[in-house]
Amino acid sequence: MGNNDIICVHKFYSFFTKYSLMENYGFISGIYSRIFRKIIPEIPEEDTFEFYLRSYSTQNYSTVYKKTVDELLSNPATKATIKNDLDKAITSLSSKIISYGFDHKFQTIFEKLNIDSSFYKKLLHQVSHLSEESIIHKQDLLENLEEICNTIKNLRKNKNIIGTSLHLTVVTRRLLNYINRTKKLIELKYNINSAEKWEQLIIEYIDYNKTKNSLRKFYSEHADLMAIEIVEHTAQKGEKYLAENYKEYIVFFKKGLLGGAFISIFALFKIIIDNYVTSPLPQALVFSINYALCFVIVYFFGGIIATKQPAMTASTIAKHIDKDDDLKFDAFQDIILLLRKIIRSQFISLMGNFLMAFSLSCLIAYILTLGFIRNPIYTEKSIYLINQVFPFSGGAIYYAAIAGVFLSFSGFISGYFDNKVKASNLAYRIEHNNFIPKLLSEKKLKKFTTFIENSLGVHAGNISLGFFLGTAFLLTYIFQFKIDIRHIAFSSSNLGYSIINNSYSLSTISLAIVSVFIIGFVNFIVSFSITFLLVLKSRGIKTKNLGKLIRMSFIDFMSNPFNYLIIRKSK
Repeated sequence: MGNNDIICVHKFYSFFTKYSLMENYGFISGIYSRIFRKIIPEIPEEDTFEFYLRSYSTQNYSTVYKKTVDELLSNPATKATIKNDLDKAITSLSSKIISYGFDHKFQTIFEKLNIDSSFYKKLLHQVSHLSEESIIHKQDLLENLEEICNTIKNLRKNKNIIGTSLHLTVVTRRLLNYINRTKKLIELKYNINSAEKWEQLIIEYIDYNKTKNSLRKFYSEHADLMAIEIVEHTAQKGEKYLAENYKEYIVFFKKGLLGGAFISIFALFKIIIDNYVTSPLPQALVFSINYALCFVIVYFFGGIIATKQPAMTASTIAKHIDKDDDLKFDAFQDIILLLRKIIRSQFISLMGNFLMAFSLSCLIAYILTLGFIRNPIYTEKSIYLINQVFPFSGGAIYYAAIAGVFLSFSGFISGYFDNKVKASNLAYRIEHNNFIPKLLSEKKLKKFTTFIENSLGVHAGNISLGFFLGTAFLLTYIFQFKIDIRHIAFSSSNLGYSIINNSYSLSTISLAIVSVFIIGFVNFIVSFSITFLLVLKSRGIKTKNLGKLIRMSFIDFMSNPFNYLIIRKSK
């Protein structure tokens, strides 16, 4: 059989559609199917165009495919088959798009966000007249698909209102892929002899075919989706931790002072617990409750713990980096201005925490030395507390980095729960549950659902952070090296309790104070960096411009360091 005989029997439908509903499986089944296909590769049917393409690479397109496509299109019967398969593929993909648009859950979301969904109905009408090959019809089709694309992008941009989930993210990504593929097929339909259009589709298919069984790519894509669900909502929370003007800057300082006051008290509780509870497991439990209760109370009274914010603010930066939702770095100067706001907001909150935690601890320690009650901070304990803050001899840098990891994890947990509440419409479901309303009055039920909607994520983050910090030392019993945490606010308090209960030189105290700020810096950098990189991954943003952003930020900091620390009072 000659080459012309072979190419005349090619079917193009599966090549054109590219996507099959049969491949919409979950993560585990996706892993198994890829492993199986690696062992026994999936071979296209012999009468399909994919079978012909499978042995070629993109490098030899000009010498192989172009000649083949020219031969196919020069045969009237084959050309008619191609055009028929192309119309079927456009209809198939359009039907998938339309079915999503008419889905009742999508319709509910569109109504909630006030998004016009009439474009899906219009597409249904346009597809039924696909045989019309006028330029006007082509333009109408492409414009309508672009409007449909915008409805999905608007939906994705408003995830803070509706929440997000793995399923919603997968579906919207798939829908955008369908739209992009349909656009390319429409361009080909109205330019059937275009070598450029054919080349684009063929090279895209070959590149896709190379990686479709890649376990690494499959895992990476699903990791991105999981990251979206974890961090997306923290971007909205992070905006609350930015001081926009001098008045807000002072408010942050006052809230930092309030947070430091509570931390000083709970740091003393931790010292007392350490004296009386010596068994590891009970000690870890009581430490955890002490930390968690501290964070919850600080939040309840409106205080701020500075190092709990970086996980939120990093998400906010990433949101502004990709504010056009095009997976690219946007205006660098705007990002630098945002970095200034974040760093100076963190700085003033941290100063409030430090000044109050340190000074109040000194005051409490002095009162304890007067002998009214038994002083829990004896000489050996005082030496132990001050040694903990030194960066090298006390291992403070390493332990502060561990605390930074836990701080970022707690931010993820907070965002995850906030997102779940939104995505599952949890407050509404509780309010209309058959059982719960019978237990609570209408007023209490409303208060409870408001708490769930507004505060569940925050408290989940606070409690989880408390247990992370309280149980960290237990990991020492599992691994062959010491694991502990250092947190700037608690270290500030410990330093205050220590120096009043012992005699230290001025140089030792000065070094200890500097060490506390080093702990805070490490807490911030580690927490911020982990969240920032995860958010970039969740949005699929390439990090090739990250170096440029870091370089520009460093230059800006060196030229205007005070812009990163203070907000000047406007005259």
